[in-house]
Amino acid sequence: MWHHLVYAFPYSWRQNTEMIQPKFLKTGDTVAIVAPSGILKNRQREVKQAVDLLKSWGLNTVVGKHVFSKDNHFAGTDEQRCEDFQKAMDDPKISAIWCARGGYGTVRILDKLDYSKFKQNPKWLIGYSDITALHNQFHNKGFQSIHSLMCVSLTKDLDEIKETIDTFKSTIFGKSINYTLEGSDYNRVGETTGELVGGNLTILHTMLG
Repeated sequence: MWHHLVYAFPYSWRQNTEMIQPKFLKTGDTVAIVAPSGILKNRQREVKQAVDLLKSWGLNTVVGKHVFSKDNHFAGTDEQRCEDFQKAMDDPKISAIWCARGGYGTVRILDKLDYSKFKQNPKWLIGYSDITALHNQFHNKGFQSIHSLMCVSLTKDLDEIKETIDTFKSTIFGKSINYTLEGSDYNRVGETTGELVGGNLTILHTMLG
């Protein structure tokens, strides 16, 4: 089962730097659904389900123009995927950017993005897997983001992932959540505090250059 993490930058130079937190969502806000990575072949049901879920929470949605575009195994060309993401970043009416799926391709648009308008109106980035590339860039620029389920994570019967849905909703609306994680015999017993970091280690590793 996928759980979300409020994603924090993992490297030491960020440890003493307060990252900017976008405003949490409220009824009437708008979420943009975009596909900066893999193709969404035959995944219309999941995207519609995502729209319906957000609507049930009192949120509006806009679906990127190129979400269902195709370019080999990407959701459209680099330019098309970048266009949708950039538009969502720039639009002051958008409160969160929810990525439809991962796969591969996000890293190809990173250097094309302009953060000028985003910095004036920060918004939440939501996703996991290949979206780690974007999380990493957001954190480099000093902004928090949410490591969480994506549209294609939704099952036909949402009761199957009720806990995941509930914690996702609580997070985007700014409500506190708690985790109880099963331990391992290899764990060292003790107490500690720190930032909880989520991400795809392969993506982080390859982005080291």
